[in-house]
Amino acid sequence: MKARGIRRLRPLEAGDPEEVGGHRIVGRVGAGGMGTVYAAASPGSGGYLAVKVIHAEQASDPRFRDRFALEARLLARVNSPAVARFVRADVQAELPWMITEYVPGPTLRHHVERFGRLKKGMLLGVAAGTAEALRAVHAAGVVHRDLKPGNVVLSAKGPKLVDFGIAHPVEDPDPTKWIRLRRMRRAYRDLKLPSPESLPDERITAWVDKLGTPGWISPEQYSRRPTTQRSDVFLWGATVAFAALGHDPFGRAAAKEMARRVLFEEPDLEYLPPGLKALVEAAVAKEPGERPDASGLLARVLELDGAPGLRELMERCWTGVAVRPPEPPRRRPRLLGGERGQSRP
Repeated sequence: MKARGIRRLRPLEAGDPEEVGGHRIVGRVGAGGMGTVYAAASPGSGGYLAVKVIHAEQASDPRFRDRFALEARLLARVNSPAVARFVRADVQAELPWMITEYVPGPTLRHHVERFGRLKKGMLLGVAAGTAEALRAVHAAGVVHRDLKPGNVVLSAKGPKLVDFGIAHPVEDPDPTKWIRLRRMRRAYRDLKLPSPESLPDERITAWVDKLGTPGWISPEQYSRRPTTQRSDVFLWGATVAFAALGHDPFGRAAAKEMARRVLFEEPDLEYLPPGLKALVEAAVAKEPGERPDASGLLARVLELDGAPGLRELMERCWTGVAVRPPEPPRRRPRLLGGERGQSRP
């Protein structure tokens, strides 16, 4: 079976914008708790642009606006054929919005759950494409933190990484860290509490509820240790294992049980071919320092195929996807008493 994306866009609803950022809105892609994603016309490309518009409730929260602005800034840094391209954004608008490349196709999770595990070339294509995505993300000084099957879209040309909603920049070392750590240890001793080994990670403390999906969180994130680019490498290994298995490598369970499994058990790596299995085993090491970096991942996957580059690998291996942009929504009969309400973000 060949992977396919959505066949037709959903019609616009009352209150939906007709235009955002100078781009004509064609239909709805989907909606969630944070905002609505629309498809906008992209003249000359034969496809669409994806327009994410934030809901009014979230737009009224300054902290959420800051997080959305960070997402836009980080995505704008990244340039890779394996990452959905940033186009433009207005995070100061009454309803903040961001426009990116629209990537037609199913997510890796949707495709695997419908058609089963990937084999041979398709599996290698997912491994190589997601490794290239991480290479570019990390080269831009970004940690994605949310690589998982639901955030990998199987496009006509290869897998593409989407959703930078909980990404953060790689931060420079803090010159005051050890001074603050000594002061904190002294305060803990005065209170007769165990002395901490390190400072709390302020990013994680502030966004503990935004870390990710249970079972798709690295051991160091679960342990409240700083997240680094090697945390993304762990999620890469789990994602490739999912593609080969046809199910989550740590299984499914309640959130606390998933944390225990990630911290103390090994993932299921059945069906991975030997060379790729060795690479995935290294990627899912419990300690970040034992994992390869993203550039190393990509180089080793290309070696397994013997391809000189990602493009050549995809041309030969990426044969299980047949997607095209969805059709516009069907026209609805005009109701008596007026047209659809309109507003602009």
